[in-house]
Amino acid sequence: MLPAIGAIRPWTDPAITSMGRLPMAPPTAAHSSISDARSADPLDTADAPWRTTLNGKWHFRLFDHPDNVPAAAVDKPPTAAAWTKVAVPGNWTMQDVVDQNGDTDRPQYTNVQMPFDGPPPHLPDRVPTGVYRREITVPKKWNGRRVVLHLGGAESVHAVYVNGDFAGYGTDSRLASEYDITDHVTTGKNDLAVVVVKWSAHSYAEDQDQWWMGGLHRDCHLEARAVTRITSVNCDAAYNHISGAGQLQVNTLVGGTEHPPKGWKVRTSIETLAKKKVAKSVTRPVPHRFAAPMRFTGFHVDASFDIDDVDPWSAERPTRYRVLVELIDADGKVAEVHTQLVGFRSIEIRERQFFVNGQPIWFFGVNRHDHHPERGKAVTVDDIRDDLLAMRRHNITAVRTSHYPNDPRLLDLCDELGLYVIDEANIEAHAYNTSLCDDPTFRNTWVDRVSRMVERDRNHPSIVMWSLGNEAGHGANHTAAAGFVRRTDPTRPLHYEPASFHEGWIDGGRASSDVVCPMYPTIADIVAYGENPDGDRPLIMCEYTHAMGNSNGSLADYWDAILATPGLQGGFIWEWKDHGLTTTLPNGKKGYAYGGQFDEPIHDGNFVADGIMSADLTPHPAIREVEWCYRPVAVEAVGKAKLKIINRQSFRGVDWLDARWQLIVAGEVVDSGTLDIEVAPHESVTVGVPCAMPAEPDAHLSVCWTQKQATEWAVAGHLVAWDQIELRAPKKTKPASALSPSTGARDLAKIEPQLSLFRAPTDNDGYKLMPKMTAEHGIGGHAYWNWLKAGLDAADDSTSTKLGVDHEHTVTVADDGSVTHRHRVVVPEALDDLGRVGTQFELPTGFDRVRWFGRGPGENYPDRKSGSLLGTWESGVDEQPYLVPQEFGLRTDCRWFECVNSKTGETVRIEAITPIALHISATRFTDADLHAAGHATDLTPCRTLIVKVDVAHRGVGTASCGPDVLPQYEIPTGKYDWSYRISTR
Repeated sequence: MLPAIGAIRPWTDPAITSMGRLPMAPPTAAHSSISDARSADPLDTADAPWRTTLNGKWHFRLFDHPDNVPAAAVDKPPTAAAWTKVAVPGNWTMQDVVDQNGDTDRPQYTNVQMPFDGPPPHLPDRVPTGVYRREITVPKKWNGRRVVLHLGGAESVHAVYVNGDFAGYGTDSRLASEYDITDHVTTGKNDLAVVVVKWSAHSYAEDQDQWWMGGLHRDCHLEARAVTRITSVNCDAAYNHISGAGQLQVNTLVGGTEHPPKGWKVRTSIETLAKKKVAKSVTRPVPHRFAAPMRFTGFHVDASFDIDDVDPWSAERPTRYRVLVELIDADGKVAEVHTQLVGFRSIEIRERQFFVNGQPIWFFGVNRHDHHPERGKAVTVDDIRDDLLAMRRHNITAVRTSHYPNDPRLLDLCDELGLYVIDEANIEAHAYNTSLCDDPTFRNTWVDRVSRMVERDRNHPSIVMWSLGNEAGHGANHTAAAGFVRRTDPTRPLHYEPASFHEGWIDGGRASSDVVCPMYPTIADIVAYGENPDGDRPLIMCEYTHAMGNSNGSLADYWDAILATPGLQGGFIWEWKDHGLTTTLPNGKKGYAYGGQFDEPIHDGNFVADGIMSADLTPHPAIREVEWCYRPVAVEAVGKAKLKIINRQSFRGVDWLDARWQLIVAGEVVDSGTLDIEVAPHESVTVGVPCAMPAEPDAHLSVCWTQKQATEWAVAGHLVAWDQIELRAPKKTKPASALSPSTGARDLAKIEPQLSLFRAPTDNDGYKLMPKMTAEHGIGGHAYWNWLKAGLDAADDSTSTKLGVDHEHTVTVADDGSVTHRHRVVVPEALDDLGRVGTQFELPTGFDRVRWFGRGPGENYPDRKSGSLLGTWESGVDEQPYLVPQEFGLRTDCRWFECVNSKTGETVRIEAITPIALHISATRFTDADLHAAGHATDLTPCRTLIVKVDVAHRGVGTASCGPDVLPQYEIPTGKYDWSYRISTR
């Protein structure tokens, strides 16, 4: 039994949030001088003179239940035979450990359901419990100071033992816990044990859509703090957008084990990052007369600065200032110096809009988890920076920390790089989301998690909203937490999706949410809200366009609606990247696992693979559509010969970009030039088309904007925005002549296209790996199941007539050897909403490149092609990009498409005749290959090239979690005629 707490079993009681834990405060460290404080790296948690990192290898032992952890595990030296070593930060679930019975504890993925049976606070029979042990050294120079243990994050709850003595207990897997262990240590070597319990009553409040892990997954360190010290520095940097002035309020709390003596002072200064003072320092005494009822308000020192002219902070111009706070003793000596980086900005909601610094902003956002494919929840500062730099490269300028406070260094980087943040509390009770929110035994849990998040993060200018959590109903516990936030930080609005979900978008949940922030609404619903004069709050989608597999259909349609409808200001894509975990898969191959591939009995399959990036930050094809929809400048046609240049930014012009135009006729660039133009924020300018109007058909004007100078996330010349205007529509033309066949030329008449009505299902078409999700709960796409029911997965020319499909196919061979195929298909009413209507054929080994005149440069689909320009493109054969194999690789609106053997130069060309453009793909996989495979590693590429030529192709939509394809992107029943010519060139 665990000493001191084994009989109490606090992990079973949701009302117990901590024992002996120090209050939360903004991260800060004591320095001996202003010079040292200035030079400290805020991203290096060990970069402080009185800190010692505890990161590294720890002794570790796993038990099957906290009740079965013997006292000797925390108060006796670990023996080599029973103990192993694991990495901290790290998750033991990623480090191949076993408990005392030889059983492993691996990651487990669930979305809604709990990984064990309830009801709360019931726990399963097996509760994996890890005991971490290491030696810590307290140097002599720390004598007379308080020794504090910092644990950056422990999933789910933890207890601390020092030299065998119980020193504290904490909850909340995603926030740090600190303990004053001075009374338990001696100078020299000491023993530290941290017991981490994976399942607890608090797990019911951490039921998020992610992997369940276990362990010490964030940085840990020891720190020696002065007896009288600065315990927190709270900064409120307001901005007056009318006058350009800034007002800074700094509240410094002086504390310690003894109350501050008379004569101590706090001197507060503010300067630029270049060390230029922008206001006179303020020195105030530390209150010491605590025995003064009605007058003593605590050991707080307030400093106020009115600055006539400041550079405000925004995501476009993330200007920061340095606040320096010196604690001065009674002899006038500087005892310690602390620093905080701040940004001046204002936030207000009025006129149905969300304003920053007096200007409405767009939320070009994405949801982000802490995740790494090798280390699970243990992310490094480089991992975080890589995430954010990639976001900025793709025009993403807002982050929601789903669904918990991320590693605190993310906020430092968002302040630096310029991203707006919704900071979300670690509360999700998805499986019990309409009960725990009113359960008084969980009230402490709610208020503690929200309040500690605010107290940790309040100084960051990047945070523009506080979120009370996610999918946890709406009840009295939320009202209590909201009351704390509104009292503590009235400068930021509150965000909480279930408030309006449960109580209505117009008036519902106002106590807990200042914005309407729905999940996965239809376009029609958000437009209806915007057009309803009774809705006075801005609508900002906290989750939309679910990026599971081949997805993100109609993203451009959403943004057409957002830009055209008052009260709509954007949203946050679900989500940033897949949560694949590197492991040896059931098929014996190494790859990224999804739910169930660690033999979990309860799991939600590949629903965890739903990012616009792969787990290793390889972009998925849809990222181009995201980048285009989120572009900062847009170009639209006005009439026949004018362009409207629209600056979507709020705080800067377009002078940081170079604009270049190209005139493209029949896929070839025939003219080009530059645009020299300035457009103020939120303004537009109309200019003439910069070239002569072409006489030829199929003519387009492309305008591309690139960075003039390098930024931290991209080189000079990086493409930021692009648009394409049709100047002349295409016309039906006679196909070009083929080259004369030479000796040994391919006999094109042997190519026999087969009717193709089925596509390998995307995750949005239906959950092929999770049929019960749809059968039992009715969620997800239904198209796939309709296709299976009709037998389309096995249909071809020989069986299609049994399905009621009438297919007429004629072949004409020309003198030059080219072959024209003409098809007529009549789709019966019973086969409404097919995946495709087209044909497919194979080309033999050797064809390894493709070239086409159509939309590119990457994969695109009928409802995800707005960011794909018409032109002539060339690439290798696409690799299958998704964790679960599915339809991929399409190029829409192709006038012609060529398959090339780069060794021999042989080229097979497919030219659209009727209609003018077709949708074409060329890959190494058949639909049957993709359909049968449950994981990307199950696939074996064909040596041949599988070519598909479609006259109609279904959109991809977002039905895995959200709306299915819009009606205009479905394939209706009826007659389809198409023809194409195959030649060698």
